Amino acid sequence: MDSSSPKSPRSESEAEPDYKYKDRISCLPEQVIDRILSLLTSREAQATCVLSRRWRHLYNSLLTDLDFDWLDLLEKLRDDPEQAEKERARYVEWVDNVVHHQSGKEHSLRRFVLRFDLNNSYKSHVDHWIRFALAKQVKVLDLHFMPVCYDDFKPDCDPSRLPYVLEREILIDADVGCSRRASGLGNFGLSPSISWHVGCRNLEQLSLFRVNVEGELIEQLLAACPVLEKLVLEYACGLRWLRVSGESQKLKYLCIRVCKDLQLIEIYDTTNLVSFTYRGWSFTYRGFEEQIIWYLDNVPRLSEVSIEGFSARQVDLIMSKLSRYSSLQIMKLYFTMPFPERVRLHRRQLPKFTSVKQLELRFEGYGDSSLLPLTPLIEAFPCLRSFVVELIYPKDMLCSPRELKRVVGPPHQFLKVVEFNNYYGRPCDLELVNYFIDNAIALEKLVVNPCEEEYITDGVKKVKEPRERALQQLMGKLPSRIELVIN
Repeated sequence: MDSSSPKSPRSESEAEPDYKYKDRISCLPEQVIDRILSLLTSREAQATCVLSRRWRHLYNSLLTDLDFDWLDLLEKLRDDPEQAEKERARYVEWVDNVVHHQSGKEHSLRRFVLRFDLNNSYKSHVDHWIRFALAKQVKVLDLHFMPVCYDDFKPDCDPSRLPYVLEREILIDADVGCSRRASGLGNFGLSPSISWHVGCRNLEQLSLFRVNVEGELIEQLLAACPVLEKLVLEYACGLRWLRVSGESQKLKYLCIRVCKDLQLIEIYDTTNLVSFTYRGWSFTYRGFEEQIIWYLDNVPRLSEVSIEGFSARQVDLIMSKLSRYSSLQIMKLYFTMPFPERVRLHRRQLPKFTSVKQLELRFEGYGDSSLLPLTPLIEAFPCLRSFVVELIYPKDMLCSPRELKRVVGPPHQFLKVVEFNNYYGRPCDLELVNYFIDNAIALEKLVVNPCEEEYITDGVKKVKEPRERALQQLMGKLPSRIELVIN
């Protein structure tokens, strides 16, 4: 309590201990406070600055992780555009205040994260913040500009709400000790005299969500950031092509999701790439199927691939593209398949992936559509150790009794764990479980996570019946060698 605050007279017996009114935190050694602050996000530190007079000044200047994350506020602002604009102003003021107090300090940053609804009308602020982060030798840069209104994702949205544009000039600054690394840049149409911000040398992870950026700039950045290991591009507007190449690059993880303008992805001669994730734009957009637009060549260490959002009819094409890579260990295929019985996969036509040990399949759950047409796809991975299947967006599920079908296929000699997520208890769900019981001769564990929510016309409803059906269908009915886990 402030010493100038008035106090009512107290008797000796009523007097409270003096320590209750002292700011003990301010008495801690600065090294201790520095250590505590280093463990907090900027939002947590701001919330705790009321604890100490020293704390409120130090938290702005000593944090190495600046996470300006207000995404949790977006849902509350969906129907209140006036309040949303006020919150944007508060957000900008918050970031500006912290950046101002951090400027001039010698310590570097590990993370700099902006997560809120900011568009190109705030470009001058965002540009300044990016330059600040690079000057601080930031290692992780995350720009996530999720809009409050989903209509802002549309190309014909209000011009004042267009995505932030990341330009090359923001990343080039000859006045702050620029790097004059010209190695490789001449191949991208850049003059050797162009200097990239020295902070690019330290960047290890870059994530852009709803940022307008061109493929040429991304390609140049990859050459200018010698230790960049992870690149994530989601809802990147203006990105029409992307080329990732160069044996000297350190890039290990590449993720590209829902970049609607993207027409071509080329990945070749990248000896360090171990993980590639791709999710295309809507595959039913304007009534036609999107073509697979990525090209892979000479990526010898590629061990994990995730392909999301494609039509089930494109499975053959995807498999043929990936079959040449003997280094693959994990494959995740997430596709639209409301009517899987229409899919015709032939065992002899699918290549074999003998190196893949983990397979994950995700698809839409609808009615009582048979899942057994998936078995030729599963059998294309004869050396699986674990298999995960998940129903997404369960809708109009049917559980009417019918005669179950069984499939006898080549035995899975190495498969030990099967996990079924969003198990509903339909006959088709049980048929797929029976397939593994019959054909996975080394199966040791079956994990069933029953569906808890079902999509209806008006939204989502909670459901309890899937768990009850799972218990009734499976409990006590599996061979003794298989451990059953129903969560």
